[in-house]
Amino acid sequence: MNCPVCHSKNTKPCLTLENSPIYQHPVPDPTIIPPPYTVDLYYQRCSDCSHVYQLGDNQRILENIYSHHYYTPPASNIGTTFRDDFLHFIKQLPLTTQITSSILEVGSSSGEMLAALKNVFSVNNAVGFEPNIDAAKEARDKGLNIYTEFFTVNAIESFNKTFDLIYSRHVIEHIFDFEDFFKATNLISSNKTQLIIETPSLDWGIENNSTIAFHIEHIHVFSEFSLVKLAKLYGWYKKSSTVTSAGNLITAFTKYSNDTEQPSLPNNMADMQKNNEMIFKYINTITKQKKTILWGAGTCGISLISSAKIKPVNIVDGNADKAGKFYCGFDKAVEFAPTVIKKLVKNNQDRDMLIIISSSFYQEIKANLHELGWRGEIYVPDIF
Repeated sequence: MNCPVCHSKNTKPCLTLENSPIYQHPVPDPTIIPPPYTVDLYYQRCSDCSHVYQLGDNQRILENIYSHHYYTPPASNIGTTFRDDFLHFIKQLPLTTQITSSILEVGSSSGEMLAALKNVFSVNNAVGFEPNIDAAKEARDKGLNIYTEFFTVNAIESFNKTFDLIYSRHVIEHIFDFEDFFKATNLISSNKTQLIIETPSLDWGIENNSTIAFHIEHIHVFSEFSLVKLAKLYGWYKKSSTVTSAGNLITAFTKYSNDTEQPSLPNNMADMQKNNEMIFKYINTITKQKKTILWGAGTCGISLISSAKIKPVNIVDGNADKAGKFYCGFDKAVEFAPTVIKKLVKNNQDRDMLIIISSSFYQEIKANLHELGWRGEIYVPDIF
């Protein structure tokens, strides 16, 4: 398979993830979802543009996941790091209320970011696309105009307006058809439109030996070089960019070329496979020595359970809406983290236990554990 960005044949294998989970978010009733629940993933890397992409075709499975089994809307007071980073970036741009009278978000989730930007810029026309039924309902409850479908040319054919700001956060890595995505974007943009794309950074992953961005839902993992190259093919030019401390690349594009410094190809990532296997082996070892709690009922948590083959005594999360739900293929329900931790601390059972934090928001969780009085061991895997 040629590179989906530059179509080069100069590609080679870069990472294999065996026994990787398919369904990465807890659901109320996993028995309605038939197996299999795991799959082996094979990632290829383009030597010419340093784009990484999955081999294989899981489109039907993934579209069903995104629509029905994908997401639990987050509590407003947890996991705010990503949103704060994006808001900080966008506030540094030369945006004014005048040129942001209309905003469109692709993949608006439950509407936290769109609602925040609507307030910051006093936007009259704030529109979102969100295929997940439950998340779209949460966004509508915030007073937002949400289309419950995938963002495609067909989906916007009835639009007769353009938007001043179009953005997507953690969407482009899920896209099967780049041409349709950018054609739709171009149909509702003008020469003054600014486009902002946030996605996990391959450059950061290489520098930090992290495979956190690699799982079934991420068909692509972009280097800044490959993202800028892809956008340029459809008439968008890099204006500015940043890589956050959590490993996310945020890039602003305009429709006019400028003298902005262009990215360079990242370095080799040959050790990523070995490092990933070493981390899973270490986790498997330490969880046999102590009773273990896994804090983080999301993509990272199920990946550790499945790929590192661990058996935590509790799976907990700071989002109360995940409590009582189950990972597909596992019979242990997610529990509300503060309730579990408080009980263990009160009964003096925490000292000889281990908590593995399986979340990019590990700093917030560490602070929460300190507030709850946790005295046991805490481990954050090096993949974060």
